Amino acid sequence: QTARLLKDPKSRGLAHNFSRQWLGLDALGTTIKPDAERFPEFDLELTVAMQDEADMVFDYVLREDRSLLELVDADYTFVNQQLARHYGINGVSGGDMRRVELADHNRGGVLTLGSVLTITSYPLRTSPVLRGRWVMEQLLGGKIPPPPPNVPQLSRDEAPPGQTLRQQIEQHRSDAACAACHVRMDPLGFGLENFGPTGRWRSNYPEMTDTGLNPDGPPVDASGALPSGEKFAGPAELKALILARKDEFLRHFVRKMFGYALGRELNKADDCAIADTLKALADGGYRSSVLVGQVIGSYPFQHRYREP
Repeated sequence: QTARLLKDPKSRGLAHNFSRQWLGLDALGTTIKPDAERFPEFDLELTVAMQDEADMVFDYVLREDRSLLELVDADYTFVNQQLARHYGINGVSGGDMRRVELADHNRGGVLTLGSVLTITSYPLRTSPVLRGRWVMEQLLGGKIPPPPPNVPQLSRDEAPPGQTLRQQIEQHRSDAACAACHVRMDPLGFGLENFGPTGRWRSNYPEMTDTGLNPDGPPVDASGALPSGEKFAGPAELKALILARKDEFLRHFVRKMFGYALGRELNKADDCAIADTLKALADGGYRSSVLVGQVIGSYPFQHRYREP
């Protein structure tokens, strides 16, 4: 019955509601949007296309019984003409969204969705800190405490001549009160710096000059090094690093799906169902049908939980 229901067009509601809740996309275009003067191409139609892309990627993985690891890295995405042009993908015409193969391995997976890259940026510039925190919390399930009080924030505009954003952030995290968290988050965010504030690929940082914004400033440095010693450069290598930590990603993703299905916070009593699901996924090639079947068949899903 579960397989039958998933084939029904109504099941797209799961992809729509869960993906936007998991990825935090509801704020895109409302409370979070790029500066209209600096990014005039970011209009309502592009916003809708980016949201639809996220829905369709998750729906495809779910309905085609693909590996959940394709949510981290995939050689396809869904675009229409406007979004394809924004990404630099050729050969797409018309307003209908459709699946396209990706020749560039830097794109693909939820980490490089235009919607995700935009909500983790400021209106005028990217933010390696916001993006790094997003990777830690939304993909890997880490917990990042709020920043200490009275710590001055960096400018939310591009860097002045002679100083890159990376240099500003590295100077900022020299404060011992900030370093503990930033040393974990910032490298992950730096790995996505080739994507501008609206998810468009770039090779150079913009910089503020006396005559305005120069788009061809210093070259982007998208390298990073984690406290564990792991090093990477660029989105493709960052995704490979996350896949190497697939157990962390899958555990967090499974917990998110159980929480969505149960409609409540998880507790210790749910740990057995989580563990059983992770084992079944490993045995079943991480296919999405295994996850859905495990959730539906689990004791927590089939029995009401009541506080003692």
